[in-house]
Formats: sequence, structure tokens, C-alpha cells
Amino acid sequence: MIERMTQEHVQPTIIYEYPLLERVRTYLRLEHILQALQPSIPVDQYNYTRYFSALFDIVELCERSDVRTDVQKDLERRKTQLKLWAQHPDVNLEQLQQTQTRVCEALAAIQPMSRVGSSLKQHRLLSTLRQRFGMPGGTCNFDVPQLHYWLHQPQALRDADTQQWWSELTVLAHGMALELELMRSQAHFRPVIAKNGLIQESIEPLSLLRIRIPTTVPAYPVISGHKQRFSIRFLRYEPILGKASLDEDIEIELALCP
Repeated sequence: MIERMTQEHVQPTIIYEYPLLERVRTYLRLEHILQALQPSIPVDQYNYTRYFSALFDIVELCERSDVRTDVQKDLERRKTQLKLWAQHPDVNLEQLQQTQTRVCEALAAIQPMSRVGSSLKQHRLLSTLRQRFGMPGGTCNFDVPQLHYWLHQPQALRDADTQQWWSELTVLAHGMALELELMRSQAHFRPVIAKNGLIQESIEPLSLLRIRIPTTVPAYPVISGHKQRFSIRFLRYEPILGKASLDEDIEIELALCP
């Protein structure tokens, strides 16, 4: 994401994020995909491929891992953590209680859920389309005339369908978004210098690494690591004399989210 100019920053910056746990990797991917499924964006003959690709990607991700259980466990941990924070003498009790309420409401909604996406897989149109989306050009009107028919129905009908499909994902999306919000809020950005375009650190167990870089830096970060160690190497978008690495000191900001 690009962060606009603020009082703290004299120039725009870019924020990169890198997950240090596999379940956080899944969360970030789902968060990215869900942006294409917002009910406020009408689906028509011009953007339907992006919409259905995103919908089927979510179903596939949820099949590979039990995202619902992971989110529930993480929110349970947050609930316990908030109880401990309530004992701290300097805590903002009003804000903490608001957060506790949000976590408890998200947990109450997600606990009775069955496996996410199961009803979407049984939908007649969606089950047919999912098979065709894996083929190059597989959604031509002669391959899936039912899709062609659907795209020529009134927008209100398509909106009702997409709203229903979205409702199958809202509880998971809300719980996951809350977990990511709390995860990101646990760490503030701190200034760091990447010596010769490189940073390597051994750390306490972390979930997420966030990097804020001025847009004037002519390079992007290549990140590797796991929950207790990471490295960041900056590479030029356009190599100079065949050399891609940026071998100079760079001032950036890091946030290490537990």
C-alpha cells in the first residue's frame, strides 16, 4: 500500500508486509483477494473474470487450510491477552473494553460456523464456472452459456446473487480483519538503517514484519525469514550495469508484530 504524506513524513511512503507464520500468510492472501469481492462493486461483463477468480481463490484457500479454526484460535488468544492487559495500571480501560467487546462478538459469530465456502461449492452456476476458470479462455459463451445468460440479467439480480455469496464469507472476513488489525497495532514503526541495502536480525518470535520505505528509494525489498529470524535485501527495479542489488545505506522504518 502507498501511505500519503502526513505530519510525521515529509514524503509519501510504501508499506510492505511479510508474514513470518504460515497462517498469517494465508490471512494476508485472503485479505488481498477479498478486496475484489466487495458488494459495493457491481459485477458485469467487463469485470466478472476478476470477481469469479477471486471468489474461487478464496474457496481454494479455505479448502487447503482450516482458516476458520485458525482465526478462532487467534481471537481466543487475543481475548486472554486483553484480560491480562486489563490488570496494567496505565491501560486505557475504555478502549480496552471496546476491543474486548469486538473480539467477543467476532468469536460468538465464528464459533458456530461450518467449513467456509462449502455452500458456494454446491451452487450450480459456481460449481460449473470453477471448473472452466482453470482453462485458458474457458469462460467463452459457447463453453458456459449459463454465465452468458447471467451476465445479461438485470444488475439488481446479479447484485442479489453476489450479496448472497458475500454473506457466506462475511463472518470469516470480519474475524480475520479484526485479528490483522490487532496484530498490526501491537508494533509501532521504528527507524532503521539498511547498511549497504541489507538488514539481518534474530528476534523474539514474531507473526508479521512491516516495512515503510520512502517512494524516492529506487529499490524494493526482497524478504526471507521465519518467526525468529529475517533478512531484507534491497534490489533495484531497474538494474544498473547488470547489477540489481542496491549497495548503499537506506533509511527505512520497521514494525515487528508479535
